[in-house]
Amino acid sequence: MDRIVIALGGNALDTGKSSIMEQIGKASETFIRLSNVINSNEAVITYGNGPQIGEIYHKTSYPLDISGSMSQGLLLHILSMAYNPLQLSGKLKKSAVPILTHTFIDKDKYTLKPIGPFYDHKIDDSYAMEISKGYRKMVKSPEPTGIMEIDSITYLMSNGYLPLAVGGGGVPVEKLDTGYAGFEGVVDKDLSSSLLANQLAAKKLIIITDVNNIYLDFKNKIDPINRIGYSELLSYYNKINFEEGTIKPKILASLKFIEKGGEKVYITSIDNIDNMETGTVIEKG
Repeated sequence: MDRIVIALGGNALDTGKSSIMEQIGKASETFIRLSNVINSNEAVITYGNGPQIGEIYHKTSYPLDISGSMSQGLLLHILSMAYNPLQLSGKLKKSAVPILTHTFIDKDKYTLKPIGPFYDHKIDDSYAMEISKGYRKMVKSPEPTGIMEIDSITYLMSNGYLPLAVGGGGVPVEKLDTGYAGFEGVVDKDLSSSLLANQLAAKKLIIITDVNNIYLDFKNKIDPINRIGYSELLSYYNKINFEEGTIKPKILASLKFIEKGGEKVYITSIDNIDNMETGTVIEKG
């Protein structure tokens, strides 16, 4: 039995056009495909919220930290509605525990990350083209430094539960002398998942995305990466201009996980989860 963190992409549930019932259906299919991994290991599920937080932010104009917390509530409900019937049927053996999660950040270290739906035109200067799919709003994405609820997550996982945590990377918060304050931005889910995995001393990190492998030329889907060592991937990372906010954080998250003691990272699609050794596999060395 290994200790594993499984990071689901936000678009795995919703492309920005899916109904709630469709999202529950997609989540159910995802959990069925992950059932062997969940049942046979100590696991935590993290999940993206790019489409959902963008929708909430645009409709309500709430600050991004508040929009992020609302998106976590929405997605935790969707994930629970998908998971619990599968547990009742016996396909999943553990009880899932939804956890609204906060992530400590370094506000002075940030990149830009896309959120929300795709548009066929530029709404304003805060929008940028994302891999020829359309324009999305770009917001600050600060570097995560810690998970506020780490003790609860550790306890639950160690005692046979499946925590559903670190949604959308966690609500970004700053530590103040008098407490905490939300930050106007979003934390990258893969970087937070990598950090969580290291804090949990997990052996493996599984990053679920929409392709079976990542590519050296991701835009044109050229030169897929299969099995690769840390040093070789680091060399590529330093030489190739991977796209910010999409593939680059996945590679950086993988490197950080291995660098800080993790053993193996898998990056692949949910459809390939039973054959993830044929996806992108990153190892020590």
